[in-house]
Amino acid sequence: MNWIDRLSTGWKAWVLLFALTMTAAAPGVFNLPALDRDESRFAQASKQYLETGDYITIRYQDEYRNKKPAGIHWLQAGATAAFGEGENLDVWTYRVPSWIGAGLATLACFWLGIAAIGRQGAFIGAALFGSSLLLTSEAHISKTDGVLVFLITMAMGCLLRLYLRKDNDKRLAIAFWVIHGAGFLIKGPVITLVAGMAMLVLWLWDRRDRDWMKALWWWPGPLISVLMVLPWFIAIQIATQGTYVEGAVGKDLKDKLVSASEGHGGLPGYHLMHLPAWFFPGILLLVPAVALTWRYLRHKTLESLGDVDRDGLKFLVAWAVTTWIFFELLLTKLSHYILPAYPAFALLCGWAAVKLIEGQRATISRYASLILYAIGGVALAAFTSPWAVDALQADKAGDFKTVEESVVMAQWAGATDYPMFFWYMGVGAVFLGGMALAIRQIPLSVLGGVLASILLGWQARIFVLPTQTWVQATETAKLALAEVCGIPRQDCDGEAGPDRVLALGFAEPSYVLTLGTQNLHPPETPTVLPEDEAAYPVVYLVNLEDQRAQIDFAEVEASAAALGRCETGRSEPFYALNYSNNDPVAFIAVRYEADCEASNTAS
Repeated sequence: MNWIDRLSTGWKAWVLLFALTMTAAAPGVFNLPALDRDESRFAQASKQYLETGDYITIRYQDEYRNKKPAGIHWLQAGATAAFGEGENLDVWTYRVPSWIGAGLATLACFWLGIAAIGRQGAFIGAALFGSSLLLTSEAHISKTDGVLVFLITMAMGCLLRLYLRKDNDKRLAIAFWVIHGAGFLIKGPVITLVAGMAMLVLWLWDRRDRDWMKALWWWPGPLISVLMVLPWFIAIQIATQGTYVEGAVGKDLKDKLVSASEGHGGLPGYHLMHLPAWFFPGILLLVPAVALTWRYLRHKTLESLGDVDRDGLKFLVAWAVTTWIFFELLLTKLSHYILPAYPAFALLCGWAAVKLIEGQRATISRYASLILYAIGGVALAAFTSPWAVDALQADKAGDFKTVEESVVMAQWAGATDYPMFFWYMGVGAVFLGGMALAIRQIPLSVLGGVLASILLGWQARIFVLPTQTWVQATETAKLALAEVCGIPRQDCDGEAGPDRVLALGFAEPSYVLTLGTQNLHPPETPTVLPEDEAAYPVVYLVNLEDQRAQIDFAEVEASAAALGRCETGRSEPFYALNYSNNDPVAFIAVRYEADCEASNTAS
């Protein structure tokens, strides 16, 4: 424990934990293209805040996006205003709030854990949480979850201290309500749900003792929280002619509660089955954490908990179990929904690590956790290996209807020509963590697991994912557009780029975000070329794998012939997999000029 003692004390513990999450996630923030679909929708709405100057109404192009509150869009617009350039088409600026939020969430986990389980366990737990695959993945996605988990963890830290101290500190109560208001502006009632369920369980567990909650009902606290949300809520209701509540509650929230919204369903146990990968490396100690926590909380006559108060464990269990059960029972299931429970899971693992180091025996649960850890490690190693890419290409290349499989594979060749240094190091760290747990070297096993998560994450975020253009439909579309000087507002050797792109058979949000709000997609895309010569050049992006797009493009060609417009460029087909719907896409870009004679002279 000596080196853990040294690392967990003083300012260096806070710096190390913050740097852990930030460096683990950083490559994804800057290297990955805009992701479909939610990330690009969030970022696009934030971009339109900057473009329109309207910081109340949330829009995606010309449509209201009445789903989540405006808080995350304010943060993303602010970050992009500070770091963005030109038309703000770079997605990384919109990811900054999630990135910083995830780093702060790790610190909040440490702060909460110090009071709940002691400094050593808190440091180990925060390190496991801060390096977890789910947190570091959400850290490089411009959505709500990186910021939300920080605010939820801070709010739960305030509640924990009220629960442990029993002193009804009004400053902590006010802090909770301020954080609650901020969390509500980020993702609505999720923060209310997590905190409320934990409080309800603690009230029942303690035989309806609610004395520790009195300060929370001191009227300035709830009033501040309401006043943080109400002005924007009234403003957006007015701006959207009363449709915001209908969309956010009557549709978005209702759909998630009563059905598998947008096809994201799953049976109870969905989140449990994903823990070996998403909670890696914390899965290393999760089963011993469950076993030891059960032992200590069930048998009150067991030996003293030492520096750890039994109430701290009760609070973590109430938080973790209620959040997990709720999202397991929710009909709509996405992996990131359970992220607010991860700090509690990780701190229980940190506490179990300390107990194992002190000599507690949990042989069966330790080996059970080792098996789950091995499953997660193998899954991550396989996902980041070239063999996974080869297998996916071989499976998807045969799905194209307009081209032979061999042609597709020839274009996709070279997708696995990336360095493997971090992969080998990561696999070695997985092995180190597992072997150390098997021989009860707990600090070494935690170190191995954290290193494995970081190294395999870097392999994915630096080398694997950024190089797989064939599975990034919008990036593939840009290759076709570049062949005909079709990137909006970018000139090519004196040839002017178009003002916008007109897409047929393709409508992913990353296309709008990275090429510009003005670009059109079905069903808005016109199939008749403009009569106004000033509107040229006109560039179409056509997905030949879409039958409707082929019909619409035939109308475009007929329109060009009727108006006497000249086709001055047609790209070679570029093939990709649109992972959003698992469909193949075959893009060509076609450029038209108004004056065929002038175009021929210029060429």
